[in-house]
Amino acid sequence: MNSRVAATAAAALLAPLALSACGDDEASASSGMDVVTSFYPLQLAVQQIGGSHVTVTDLTKPGTEPHDLELSPKDVAKVSKADLLVYQKGISGAVDQTARNQAGDRAYDVSGAAHLDLHLEEGVGEEDHGGEGEEAHDHDHGGTDPHFWLDPVRYQGVASAVADRLSKADPEHRADYAAGLKSFNARLGTLSTELTAGLRSCAQKNLVTSHAAFGYLAARTGLHQVPIAGLSPESEPDAAHLAAVARYTKQHGIRTIYAETLGSPEFARTVARSTGATTAVLDPVEGITDSSAGKDYFEVMRSNLATLKKGQACT
Repeated sequence: MNSRVAATAAAALLAPLALSACGDDEASASSGMDVVTSFYPLQLAVQQIGGSHVTVTDLTKPGTEPHDLELSPKDVAKVSKADLLVYQKGISGAVDQTARNQAGDRAYDVSGAAHLDLHLEEGVGEEDHGGEGEEAHDHDHGGTDPHFWLDPVRYQGVASAVADRLSKADPEHRADYAAGLKSFNARLGTLSTELTAGLRSCAQKNLVTSHAAFGYLAARTGLHQVPIAGLSPESEPDAAHLAAVARYTKQHGIRTIYAETLGSPEFARTVARSTGATTAVLDPVEGITDSSAGKDYFEVMRSNLATLKKGQACT
């Protein structure tokens, strides 16, 4: 074999190795940290803050209720291999268990940063009844509202905590995470201003919802949530509670009852029919589907704002 042939053969043998090494480097550079999130609001925050430094996998598929989420073996394997799991304890028992068993110190629970301090009241608007009948006090929803993201200010707090956790896991890109957080929280701040301004002058302050998902939004904007069912979209009110909500609706001149995108509208329609009210749809933004009123959280929340301004008679 002459020298030219030998050189050509050597180059042919080495070329695939060089290409393979280059491809591995490019994949590593482009994939970034592997982050698993438990549902859409956390997925959005990680993506917006992490940018090109993170690859995000969300466990809750579009159109699935996060409270009812069950994990497949493939999902559990994703969590076990991830660099970080960002979740909210109490939303899904399956995710909570997997976080304990598979993620260890790579799991980050945002509950503390969300300051979940809204506890559901007993009865229907009892602070407004002044002792009008025991029937208004006999339905205990119970529990703590987990839907922090419907208040953009609380969402900002969670986003800040997520950025800090990303920076600890990947300190090399701390400045980029800080920049992503600044941009994301600025958008949340603008949305919060729009919500509070748009709902400040509503003639109707009572917000009758199919289940108790909108308490933080109501508290931020000066409204008062009156839920037909409790925290779970699957919970069903009894006949006495439905009657109490209907009475409250009539007494306070409420003209709109709100159903939700992923939950059954049955009980909202029942109250509306019995009181002469109409129904409208609010989206708790637990996920984005083709039928969502927008392509992301911000568009859907602005659609919710338009629905509330009409339903609550806001000027």
